Amino acid sequence: MELLQKKNLINAVERVLHVKGNYSGGILEMTLVIDCGLPKEYMCSMAADIASVLRAHSEVFRNVRLNLLYWKNEDEMENKVVPLSFLQMDKCFEDYKAQKKEKSLDALSGRLKLYHARSKLILVLAGEESLIYDREVLKQNMHPFLGKKSLFLFQGDTQLKWIRGEEL
Repeated sequence: MELLQKKNLINAVERVLHVKGNYSGGILEMTLVIDCGLPKEYMCSMAADIASVLRAHSEVFRNVRLNLLYWKNEDEMENKVVPLSFLQMDKCFEDYKAQKKEKSLDALSGRLKLYHARSKLILVLAGEESLIYDREVLKQNMHPFLGKKSLFLFQGDTQLKWIRGEEL
């Protein structure tokens, strides 16, 4: 990740954490969603960069409860709880297998709403082929809280721009 991209990540994360009523101190719970359609090398380097940028930025990220969600397909999503430092060492990606299956953001947002709504920060690393079948369902799942807590990064973007969940 380039310096400007790191700065954009920090600014986007700070905007999410300072939304009224979101994070008020203590141990931060966050979720990192990994699209299993991404190449392993790209995904490992991006996850390591994200972890190192966040840990270097603030003391808040030194002790984090990280939910790592592997987004395999519409119905299959696997959750692991790992320390943030494991992302930097690639220890949590030893059993990772890239799977090119069709996925939709509506199904992911439904899963996040059900099981990860208490996370104060949700980062999604997704491939450019992520589909939206029903924009209204996506909007309902993101409202009222997930849209303010979520940041999406799509691999196909040339600038690696972080998109807030409420802008989808």
